[in-house]
Amino acid sequence: MRILLLLVLLLFSCGKEKQSDLKEIPVDFNQNSPVFLSEIAEDITAIELELTDKSIINPQSIMRIVISENYLFVGVKDKILIFNKEGKFVRSIGSKGQGPGEYRAIRNFTLDEKNERLFVNVWRKIICYDFQGILLKETSLMPNIDIVDVNYINNELLIIGYHMGREDADGLFNHSAIYRLNDEFQITDSCTIRKIYDSPSGSINSSEDYILWADSTVYLYYNYVYTSPLSHPHNKSFSPKAILHDTLYRFENNKLVPELKLKLKNDGMDGGGNLFIYLQNVHRSSRYIFVEYLNYLKSSPRFHCFCYDTKTGKGYNMSIGYNDNIHELEYMREIRPFNTNPELFYYWYTHMKPDDLEEPNPTLYIGKLKK
Repeated sequence: MRILLLLVLLLFSCGKEKQSDLKEIPVDFNQNSPVFLSEIAEDITAIELELTDKSIINPQSIMRIVISENYLFVGVKDKILIFNKEGKFVRSIGSKGQGPGEYRAIRNFTLDEKNERLFVNVWRKIICYDFQGILLKETSLMPNIDIVDVNYINNELLIIGYHMGREDADGLFNHSAIYRLNDEFQITDSCTIRKIYDSPSGSINSSEDYILWADSTVYLYYNYVYTSPLSHPHNKSFSPKAILHDTLYRFENNKLVPELKLKLKNDGMDGGGNLFIYLQNVHRSSRYIFVEYLNYLKSSPRFHCFCYDTKTGKGYNMSIGYNDNIHELEYMREIRPFNTNPELFYYWYTHMKPDDLEEPNPTLYIGKLKK
């Protein structure tokens, strides 16, 4: 009996030790401490995106920007526009419709730069084009799987799939997993992210950067599950304990390993025990942690930004956005690290001049973070 008790105590102490090793980043959503971009960036380049009849961009519809060695890829809801590094328009890829290579709306996309392939996620299927816009292949994973995010890393396609309404002996559940795909779009492996017995749900974020590549490491932050559209943070039926919303993971050997935990004040709950902080994206560079979240404490959700400097241990919480004092612009709503190179970030701004007869395309700003 004493030996058994000793073993239990040893197991418990190991578990506690392991938990304490997880780095916690304090996030105080009550403070408002803006940060100037000159404090975190060592260089920012402005690129004016050429406006033509075929390259008109509505800034509100931009959902992802990806860079390669020679091109800028701007993904909007109904097409992907390619510009060169000087901002000159090259071509658009994809079109709306129901035929091969067509779609109703784009969710996000990723590049295989070496083989000049573009993988486009259109909710329940993936379409592959070459950089000339020629359709190479398209596929659906399996029935009832929504493709949440996609990224091409280490010569393989990684996707997050969300499957609603699956059933086992314990009842109906929603299943989220990260899948590895080969060049034939066949699933070669998978890793469950979470399995929740609850009502069908969906995402409220149209700009998902959940699979990240930084310094030879694959990271995953996944906030996708909430109970239902009616079970928002002001509804007491909302179950925050069912949502793993505060941890960034490393994806190693087909396993998810906790990397860091966001320590929210009061765990993001109000005085009545209702969750009112909804985390959207978590990025990390070699020095900074970036968080985007919605605050439901007031009548309507408000977008907020948080930046944590691991070198100084200082956090900045912004209720509006980052101040660009380099180009003397008004505040920017957000900056967004690239999902395959988080040492670089981007944002855009539309410059209207008094003699402009029509609204120009936004100017793209690409910044390099300090180390």
